[in-house]
Order: sequence, then C-alpha cells, then structure tokens
Amino acid sequence: MKPLTDVGTDILEWRAALPLGSAFELASAEGLHATLAWSDGETLATAETPEGTWTFKRVGVLGKRITLREAGAHGNLAEFHPHAFGRGRLAFRDGAAFDWATLHHHLGWAFLDVEGNEMLRLQPWPDTPGHRPEPGMVLGRVVLEGRGAARWRDAFLAAFGWYLLLLAKHDAHLEDPALEGANLI
Repeated sequence: MKPLTDVGTDILEWRAALPLGSAFELASAEGLHATLAWSDGETLATAETPEGTWTFKRVGVLGKRITLREAGAHGNLAEFHPHAFGRGRLAFRDGAAFDWATLHHHLGWAFLDVEGNEMLRLQPWPDTPGHRPEPGMVLGRVVLEGRGAARWRDAFLAAFGWYLLLLAKHDAHLEDPALEGANLI
C-alpha cells in the first residue's frame, strides 16, 4: 500500500473488493491506499492502511459510540460519539479531534478539523436497487484537502468515514423491512 503523504492526486475511489459488499479498497491511479472489511456483518470492521491496522466497532445500547483500536490492542485509540442527523465527533486519546458532518447541496460527508476546515470529503455514489457491487466497481469518491505530511491520518479517516457511511446504510436497511437482503452499499 502507498501512503497518502506520497500521493500527488487529491481524488481517490472506494471500490468493491468482493462481490457481496463486505470488503472495500481505497485506490487511485498511484495504487492501493487502504482497505476496509466487515468482520461480523453487523458493526465490526477492520481497516488497513500503510500506517497500521485498526478495528472499528459500535458498542453500547442507549449511549452508542464507536470504538477505534489498533489491531490486537485492548485499549481504545479513539472514540466516535454520534450526534443528531448522523453527525458526530471523533476524539483521539492524544487530544486530536475531528467533526463528522454532512455537506450542503448533497456534496457528501466530511471530516472537519477543530476550526471547521474540511480535511477530506467522502461522496458515495447513489444505490442501484437490487444490484450487488462487483469487484473493482467504484462505489464512492474521497477528495483530500491537505498536502504532504498533513495527509498522514487521511487514509485512516477515509476508512473510518466509509465505515460510518456503510453502518448508516446497514441501520437504514434494518429499520425498513422492504430493504431486507439489500446491499450494504
């Protein structure tokens, strides 16, 4: 995998890695930058980037949150606390924090720094009902805002943002019985 700190492009694509919509790859013309795979089909996923491997898992019943851990670790690296309308805050143990917010005019979702500056944007493509993603099929786009060394955390944020979008889609399918058996993405 190629680190995003070494990539010249600002636009990456999320693609299906498996035909059933359970594994995904973040790639550009310059190579593969991250993967995301569902481990239990519900809320546990594993992301891999050049910087490491992490697990994402939603926990809690009333006070739901998402834990982010380095693979094999017992303590959380960060926690995501959801807010209304799918928004939320990702807070790391080291004090770094990012807001997850929807963008106006259907431009997608973004992680914002503490000053409200867009760090990266995720734009999922619209669903095609009854259509399963085929390997290599482009499912969404990631637009990077930073340059060089400022991108060291972007592959991780892109993978976590993709996880949030897929989890929201999964939840919507659970709430609407007419969508039973539909794809995650």
